[in-house]
Amino acid sequence: MKITKRIATAFAVIALGTSVFADEAYDIVKKSSTLEAPDTSQAIMLLQNIEKNGAVENRQMNQYGRKVNGLKSTVFDFRSPASVKDTRVLQAEKNGHEDDRWIYMPNLRQVRRIPMGERYKQFVGCEFTYNDMAIRHVDDDKHELLESNVKVTAGSKNYTCWKIKSVPLKKSEVEYSYRVQYIDTETYLPAKIEYYDKKDQNKIMKTYTTEDWKYLTSKTGKKYTMRMKARIVNNITGRQTFLEIKDPVMDAGVSDAYFTQQYLSTGKAK
Repeated sequence: MKITKRIATAFAVIALGTSVFADEAYDIVKKSSTLEAPDTSQAIMLLQNIEKNGAVENRQMNQYGRKVNGLKSTVFDFRSPASVKDTRVLQAEKNGHEDDRWIYMPNLRQVRRIPMGERYKQFVGCEFTYNDMAIRHVDDDKHELLESNVKVTAGSKNYTCWKIKSVPLKKSEVEYSYRVQYIDTETYLPAKIEYYDKKDQNKIMKTYTTEDWKYLTSKTGKKYTMRMKARIVNNITGRQTFLEIKDPVMDAGVSDAYFTQQYLSTGKAK
């Protein structure tokens, strides 16, 4: 009887510990995914697609963002090179519904909605996917805290991180089986994310790193944490994409006209 009671108590302690770690992991990821964002933003985004053999393709796009009632919308407007110029993507969060994502393809002169089943694909030929270009909702995954005080170095930054395993609840919507996130204890930014292959769950298929970030002050005096440099590496092909933010301006106002299908097709915010 005593042995049975001890066993039951041990299982209860294990179960309680697992629950606490899950709750802590959820809270950490929630804070990371809901960092305060400006009401409006605009910036230049520089992309480098770097092939395994070292060949580099440079791309530039303008980014416009806004937040209305806590819901974020972002427009990406490619300006160069000629092969992608005037390609535009609109991402809009929806309350209680899946996010809307639209793309304008200048060769076809057509705006089309990107369905959920295609959002794991490359973002206009980059190693980032459409999913990577948006912040994943905390409730889309089950989270488990694996380790604390993990040291990570990425680019010019050294981080102390929580290591958290995040398993998607709807695996058909993503290209990986699960992620391991290394979330910085100071900023709550993801210092590193490892994406594990669906076929071989012990194999890292791609790796994301935040290589630089800054505390920036907006036009209204508010302070925000902004990722300035990031990289994603395809561990299978060796190809990678490096992203850098230039000339960010926050809370200075951005016309609502940018966040319309008309802007996607015309490039005119009037």
